[in-house]
Amino acid sequence: MKSFTLLFFLFILLIGCQRKDERSDNSDLDKTSKDTLNSSEKLNILPDSALKPANEKPILALTSNALQLVTPLTGSTREISFGMPLDQMVALMDQVLELEVSNVGLNGECGAGPLTMATWSNGLTLVFQEDKTKNEWVFEGWYLGEVANSKATLTTMAGIGIGSTRAEMEDVTVIEVFESSLGQEFSTESGLYGVFSGTGKDAKITDLWSGISCIFR
Repeated sequence: MKSFTLLFFLFILLIGCQRKDERSDNSDLDKTSKDTLNSSEKLNILPDSALKPANEKPILALTSNALQLVTPLTGSTREISFGMPLDQMVALMDQVLELEVSNVGLNGECGAGPLTMATWSNGLTLVFQEDKTKNEWVFEGWYLGEVANSKATLTTMAGIGIGSTRAEMEDVTVIEVFESSLGQEFSTESGLYGVFSGTGKDAKITDLWSGISCIFR
């Protein structure tokens, strides 16, 4: 009888040990699964900045009464409004265009009065008017013309620039075309002006400007 009781006790003890080992094994398995899940979650919560290329450079776009800096990757824009001082504006354009300004000079014979012009080799000219209250020259207009052998092409956000046709221009905006001493001149309600090479739909833009200008008609 005593032998039977002892065997029964050992049997119960053995079962208890097995269940404890199983719980320990399952606990280790649960821990491994949780660690794997946490690793997966970490891979999926990388900051957006990690997916963006470093040193994304903005490009310059033309617009009425201003210029725009456009980030190619996102399409986000920052407007450069009229009123920026000459030194700051020239330094910014040198950096964005990756070109050094070709010439900065005063033209005292413009209809709007004396204007300072800063010109780059890609055909862009920025126009500055003196702000007498601040005693400094400030950005008040831009002009883009044809330049031989120039690889840099500036356009509006809609792709309109030197060489665009009248048909392409009319596809993206309403224009008024009229004959002037400059030829087939055009304008938009927003304040964009230019000249076509002829009268047909295939006539190309030869000059484009906005803001204060020194255009002689």
